[in-house]
Amino acid sequence: MTKIAMLGAGFIGQMHALSFMSARMTRDLPVNPELTTLIETSANHALAENVAKRYGWTRTVFDDWEGALAERNHQLFVNAGPNFVHVNPSIVAAQAGAAIFSEKPLASTADEAHRLWKAVEQADVKHMCAFVHRFIPALRLARDMVKAGELGEIWAYRSQMLLDMREPDGRLTWRFIRNQAGGGATGDLGSHHIDVARFIVGEVVEVSGRTMTRLKNPSGDDAAVNDDSFSAIAVLDQGATATFEASRVLAGHALTGRIEIDGTKGTLAFSMERMNELVFTEPNKGPRTIMVTANTHPYGQFSLPVGIQGAHPIGWHDAFTFQAYHMLSAIEHGTSLDPDAATFRDGYRVAETVDAILRSAASRQVENVRFRN
Repeated sequence: MTKIAMLGAGFIGQMHALSFMSARMTRDLPVNPELTTLIETSANHALAENVAKRYGWTRTVFDDWEGALAERNHQLFVNAGPNFVHVNPSIVAAQAGAAIFSEKPLASTADEAHRLWKAVEQADVKHMCAFVHRFIPALRLARDMVKAGELGEIWAYRSQMLLDMREPDGRLTWRFIRNQAGGGATGDLGSHHIDVARFIVGEVVEVSGRTMTRLKNPSGDDAAVNDDSFSAIAVLDQGATATFEASRVLAGHALTGRIEIDGTKGTLAFSMERMNELVFTEPNKGPRTIMVTANTHPYGQFSLPVGIQGAHPIGWHDAFTFQAYHMLSAIEHGTSLDPDAATFRDGYRVAETVDAILRSAASRQVENVRFRN
């Protein structure tokens, strides 16, 4: 049994609670999560109490995260709070002996992400950063195809992540405030596809970036608002070029997520709106759609046997469930977290890349991405 404490009762915290319960249904090694302590630091106590009741948390703690995490009776701490509370609670929980599963971006800045990574590593506990795209079966299959050489030498990677995250009443949540979130579209959205590039193709070594901030702060302090759109051109360590684009203020996009990988033997394309599909285009053959739902595909038989009842599509919740299972299995059965999951080392390296894009946008120059040990 893995006793879980979690900070954060908002959307992403609820997604994790749902996914940990769903992870029990695996046909592989069984896992047994227990939702023990829900911690909420905001003033929205009614939300936390509602979430605790709906998902079956044993108790709810308000504000006193340090006391709750120092009790040493949890095997896993899930940090689903805002970016500015990712560091200290995670360190306290790690020092109390709990494995740490933190939302992305790992921290508001690369300096903070590095401090968190080294502290948790020193505590000698398992750690995972929630880059959930790694658990989308189609992208897992894309990684396998690239590693097997089916695309040949990789020359280019490109991605877009476009949506509208504005509140109907015009107010700005913590995600839009620089000292609470760090980078805006770069850190919140771009970090996902930066990690996908690292996962499938290679590490980012240099970037040239531009950012745009169109939203205005109702308080009048517009300097406090972070970027709401960005684009960047990068070079990866394998010699491929990469382009990243993200915006969170585009009214016509519910969630547009596109990824393409070009190699000397063909191109792979993925769309979040058709997340069970990969489109593989080879020279002189035209596009071929691969439905990533077969029993031989990643997570193809996670919950139920595939075959007699058909091969059914998976969704966003399924990817979160696969991610939750990966964390629980590592704790309960000693299975490995990497290279399939992002560790805090990966989370730190993505943070360095995000900071390099923001530096480039400010300096209007190409910036190298430098990593610390």
